[in-house]
Formats: sequence, C-alpha cells, structure tokens
Amino acid sequence: MVLPSRTFVVGVGPGDPELLTLRAARVLERSDVILHPGPRDDAGFAIEVVTPLLRPDQEVRGMALAMRRGRDDGSVGYDRVALALAGVARGGRTAAFLTEGDPMLFGTGASVAERLRALAPEVPVEIIPGVSALAAAAARLGWPLARKDEILTICPATYHAEQVGAILDRGGPVCWLKAADVLPTLVEELRRRGRLDRATLVERVGRPDERIFVDLAAALEEDLSYFTLILVR
Repeated sequence: MVLPSRTFVVGVGPGDPELLTLRAARVLERSDVILHPGPRDDAGFAIEVVTPLLRPDQEVRGMALAMRRGRDDGSVGYDRVALALAGVARGGRTAAFLTEGDPMLFGTGASVAERLRALAPEVPVEIIPGVSALAAAAARLGWPLARKDEILTICPATYHAEQVGAILDRGGPVCWLKAADVLPTLVEELRRRGRLDRATLVERVGRPDERIFVDLAAALEEDLSYFTLILVR
C-alpha cells in the first residue's frame, strides 16, 4: 500500500516576495503541484507572489473560489480544492495550496485544510504560517499593533458594517480588513469620536502599487481595491 504524500497549505504573505518565510520557500521548492485561489493557472494574487520561485517542471493549477459569506455549502469551492490536494497526495506527489497573508487569519487556507482533514483524513497536511497584511502594514507605518495591556481588535469590515461605531467604542487599536466598502461610515464615526487623525489606510501593502492615506477623508473619492486595510490607534 502506497501512503499518500504530505500536502501543505502555504501562507505567502501580503504581496512582497521577500516576506515569504524560509519554510514557505523550501516547501514551494519541493512541491510537485502548486494549487492557488486564482481564476486561471497563471492568474491570481497568491501565484504572482511566488512565481519567481517556481520551476518550469512544476504543475500549477488555478482553483477559483467564490467569495461568499458563511460556511462552505459547496458553492464556495473548498471541497473541490481539498479533493484536488488529496488526489495529488494519493498519487505519491507533494502538493501545496497557496493562500494570501496567513492561512489561519481569515485565510481560505484554513477552510481548505479543515475540509481536507474531513474528506481525506489519511492525507498528512502541514500549515505554513505567513506574514499577515496587518503585521506588514503596521511595520510599514511604524505603528505598534498593540502595547502592553492594550486589546487589539481585528475586524473583517464587510461583515460588521453596522457595528463600526460600537467596535470603535470598545477603545484600543483596531485593524479593519477589506475596509474599502465601509470607508465612508468609518470616516464619519472616527470624526464623531475625534479619532480621524489616528487612522491610516494602507492598500496593497508590500506590492509595487501600494498606497498609503494618512488622511482617510482624502481616500473617499479613490477607487480602492479589495486588499485595503485601515489601522486605528
């Protein structure tokens, strides 16, 4: 009986290839098949980060995922990715699934790993952590995410658009992820609390097209990407 090969869920960081961990780079180097959450084999945020490290003989597969809220009901695509990983492993090859940032912080990789363990428990899976966008943004700005007794709130903004004021009222630093859609509300609520000058927006941190707005109101007329976060101190 041939035992299945190990599979990996790899965090590739926020966009700068130099922020890949050594472990991630080594796993990518040894993997036979690279799967990534992109619409095509050659398109997608995560695959763009690691393409300079890949060999011509490595197989790359785009595994498009639907962006839906809640648990996977079969329409998101986590099961499809998990079964693809299992198929590669059962064939004796090593597979890696890429995920932006860190897999365990609002990452698709966490859901894929969960489904893989449920659907193919015999397949070993290792999760490789990555640098999160919020950590990269804080470093870029020179802002500590939290000090001593501070409580840091990390909020997926599109899920909590109606709770912006309540979350700010908790006090302490807040990181709003995927924040473009709630920017008008956030500007209004921050201004009301006198905290507008203590917030900064970072778009596509670590990428060549990175943008930083220290004046959130100035960003209201901008066409902001999905990869936008706001740090509030």
